[in-house]
Amino acid sequence: MGRRNRPPDCGGHVLTVCIMPKTELDGLPVIETDESEEITVAIKADGLRKADIQDAIATALRQQGGVDDARVSKREVLIRRGDQWFRYGAPKRVS
Repeated sequence: MGRRNRPPDCGGHVLTVCIMPKTELDGLPVIETDESEEITVAIKADGLRKADIQDAIATALRQQGGVDDARVSKREVLIRRGDQWFRYGAPKRVS
């Protein structure tokens, strides 16, 4: 067996990589929202791939009053209102 599939030797230490959430996006501050705050939008997901669903959610959010822009990923939802972005938790799948 080669070394290709083995992790690098860290001398017995555990190496953890932590990705810090952005504090700024497009030059505007990103504000964390309260975990209890939720936004609900409806989309028709029939025949959509996962990436398309994220785009559909972002489009539906942009159509909401008071939302200037929206970005959706697996980890978070970012909504721009005026000169600030607001970070929400990952979208929950609803049937």
